[in-house]
Amino acid sequence: MKSKVIYCILFLSISAHLSSQNLLDKLANEDIETSSYVMSTFKGTRISIGHSVETRKKNTLEISFMSRYWNVPQESSNSFIADRMCTRVGLDYGISDRLTVGFGSGNPNGIFDSYLKYRLVQQSTTKKGSPIGITLLQAGTYRTRSIKGIERRTNFGEKLAFTTQVLIARKFSRNFSFQISPTFIHRTSSNFSIDDHNHFAVGFSPRYKLNNHVALVSEYYYVINPLKSLDTYGAFALGVNWEVSDLLLQFKMTNNQIFTEDAFITQTAQNFNFRDGNFYFGFHATYHIQL
Repeated sequence: MKSKVIYCILFLSISAHLSSQNLLDKLANEDIETSSYVMSTFKGTRISIGHSVETRKKNTLEISFMSRYWNVPQESSNSFIADRMCTRVGLDYGISDRLTVGFGSGNPNGIFDSYLKYRLVQQSTTKKGSPIGITLLQAGTYRTRSIKGIERRTNFGEKLAFTTQVLIARKFSRNFSFQISPTFIHRTSSNFSIDDHNHFAVGFSPRYKLNNHVALVSEYYYVINPLKSLDTYGAFALGVNWEVSDLLLQFKMTNNQIFTEDAFITQTAQNFNFRDGNFYFGFHATYHIQL
C-alpha cells in the first residue's frame, strides 16, 4: 500500500513538472515571436532624397547636413568645385522608438521645413506578424522665396506647403529592401490658375547592400497630375550610402536641387542627364548621438 502511494506521488510530481515545463516553453516561444522584428530595412531615416520607413530610437538626436552641387555651362564661373550649390541643415529627435520629429533650413532657397514621422507597423520575422513595415509621414514647409515661373507668394498663408506620405517597405533578404511611397501634396499657392494645388504621386525606392558598410540606393517619384504650366520630370536619384560608426555618408546623382518633398516631387524641371546643368551631385552626412 505504501509503495503504491509513493508511486502515485512520484507520477503526479513528474506530470506536474512536465506540464509546467511545457507551459514555460510555450511562453518563451511566444515571447520570442512577439518581439522578433526586422531591423534596418534601410540604414538611415532617408533613403537618398526622400524619407525611409526608419525612425530614430528614443532620445536619439540626429544632426544632418545636405548639399547639392552643379555646373551651368552658359554661366560657368570656373569655380573649384561647382558653379552653384545649395545646402540644408537639419535636426531630428526620437521622441519614442516609433515617433520622430525633425526641423531643417535650406539655403539659398530660403525653405524652412519640419515633419512628424510615426512607425505604425514594423515588419516581423514570424509568420504571425506583419510582412511589411508601414510608417506615416506628415511634413510642412515655409518658403521665404518664390521659385521663378512656378509660384507667386505674397503673404504667410501662401508660402506654405504640406506633404503626407504612407511609407510601405519590405526587407526581402539581408541585402535587398524595397519601399513604395504613396504621396499627397498640397500647395497653398501657384503662379498659374491652371495648376492644381493638390498633387498625387508614388515613390519607388530600392536598396541593395553590398557589404556591412556600403549599400546602393535609388529613388524615383511618379507624379499622377503634374504641373500644367511647366514641363516637369519625375525626381530621380542614384547613390551610395556608406556607414562609418555613428556617421552615415550618402553620395548621390540626382536631377533636382531642392530637399523638401513638396518641391522635388512636383517641381523638378530637369530631366536626368549630364548636359545643360541637369545633373546634380549630392552629399549628405548624418551623425546621431544618444542623449
